[in-house]
Amino acid sequence: MELSWARSFVAVHELGGFGVAARSLHRSQSRVSEHVASLETMLGEQLFFRDVHPPALTPAGEAFLPHARAAIAEWQAALAAVAARQGEVRGEVSVGSVPSVSAVFIAPLIAKFRAEHPEVAFEVHEGPNSWLAEALAHRTIEISISPIVEERRAGIGRRALLTDPFRVVVPKDHPLAGREVIEATDLAGHPVITTGEAGLDARIGGEFRRMLDGTEIDVERSLAVTQPTSVFALVREGLGIGILGSLAVRIVHDDDTVVRPLEAPHASRRIAVHWALTRRLSPATLTFLDALDELVAGDIVDGSLLPAEQNGTS
Repeated sequence: MELSWARSFVAVHELGGFGVAARSLHRSQSRVSEHVASLETMLGEQLFFRDVHPPALTPAGEAFLPHARAAIAEWQAALAAVAARQGEVRGEVSVGSVPSVSAVFIAPLIAKFRAEHPEVAFEVHEGPNSWLAEALAHRTIEISISPIVEERRAGIGRRALLTDPFRVVVPKDHPLAGREVIEATDLAGHPVITTGEAGLDARIGGEFRRMLDGTEIDVERSLAVTQPTSVFALVREGLGIGILGSLAVRIVHDDDTVVRPLEAPHASRRIAVHWALTRRLSPATLTFLDALDELVAGDIVDGSLLPAEQNGTS
């Protein structure tokens, strides 16, 4: 099997079609189709259902995908390893994160890293925690930087980076807006608006359940939504009290709400870097992780790379 066959196959799947894959790879569409057909002939199995758009993977395609990605990743790692012997950092870093981490960590870190290592390319994928775990397992990403919301998964390593305290978001005219600090007991009787995952968190996001356990909030009117901006929008309309991590608060600017610290047991989440134990990280990714550690140890503390929290909090 030629590596170019695997590249064409993965590109068709990830980009959603033969034409767009051809443009991305700077090949003709007929050549990409030929590569996939050659793979199917060699394997004796059809890899795509071609009668739907975008082309969907067959069961054989699903089975083959992680191995094709692994072959491409190993080839890239081999080239990067030789370059590293010559003192160069090159290759690709594929990182996944939740939106707040992308805005607060990933964006400034990539800008700084690219200035020092211009030969490194990046892929940034955003999604909820469950998707990020699957993306690691299927080699869509090399690392994820995201909250710890469950026990350690088999085959996934992780290292905690920092603690992200929870914040409360209320309209400016809300009775709690005048408080310097809000306690969990102050939430009793109110619906809460948190971030969560569609299909998994119908009312309260998984990160917040432990903290809210025993607090008599109005669960029936509570909502879990995907984006921090949606939390602020729903709070602004008087639909509940928002609870977010401080990182998420940093990416939203809203003059109609105020943000206050939350005083309660378990009123924080741990942000960690995760990776698949079955995959050897590339030299570029290892160098990127070193830069991440430096950011957390230094610039995170003095805030030089991070915007201040809005709405009256520091």
